Amino acid sequence: MLVDTHFHLDLMENMQSLIKQFRGVDVGIIAVGTTPLAYSRELEFVSGINNIRVGLGFHPQLVEQREYEIDLFLQELKKTRYVGEVGLDFNKDNIRSKKQQLYFFRKIAQTCAKQGEKVISIHSVNATNEVINILEEEGTFKNCICILHWFTGTAIQRKRAVENDAYFSINQKMAKTKSGQQTIRNIPADKILLETDAPFTGMISSVNNLQNELESIIQDISLIRRENMMQQIKCNSENIFD
Repeated sequence: MLVDTHFHLDLMENMQSLIKQFRGVDVGIIAVGTTPLAYSRELEFVSGINNIRVGLGFHPQLVEQREYEIDLFLQELKKTRYVGEVGLDFNKDNIRSKKQQLYFFRKIAQTCAKQGEKVISIHSVNATNEVINILEEEGTFKNCICILHWFTGTAIQRKRAVENDAYFSINQKMAKTKSGQQTIRNIPADKILLETDAPFTGMISSVNNLQNELESIIQDISLIRRENMMQQIKCNSENIFD
């Protein structure tokens, strides 16, 4: 099965139509969220669809304005294996909430490590060192599957992440940049996953369209690595998609 590990289903204009199309196809998604309040509603929408997993998310760009949802996030965390989108974002538009972000991401990392076996999709814009530090210090790398979504860190940061057995979710835009290609070449084959980050990289009109997009990403990865990655990536995806 091909799995999109970072797909914003609740932000898709055609969400209801897409959900119906997932029945009986060999494509899956981790539907990452951005707020805890949206989590239970999305679970209801996808009830009975076996190839959609819903991630409990709290996007770092929203932590400041939705601080009141932190307790709800921690309550819901006990009920799910899939977590995301979470992380840190120290872009100039979000730097003022740095202290809150650091506090809450550490709390998430700590709680996930304690509960164990979570699959976490992690945002790390201009904050890669801080993300890796927290995941190391709290034991999250050891006790959970940590997926670095749209990784843009340095070679040194990438090496640290690899040493901690991190996974990397790759999209088409990464495959078109020099730094993204370096990441694709220099991470272990068994740590490569796929993502579209739709709709932020473009709308997905159908599940067939999604499958074509995922296969296209695999083609790009295979060309960059000079090896056929289809079976390896399918295997990697199935390891985190139970």
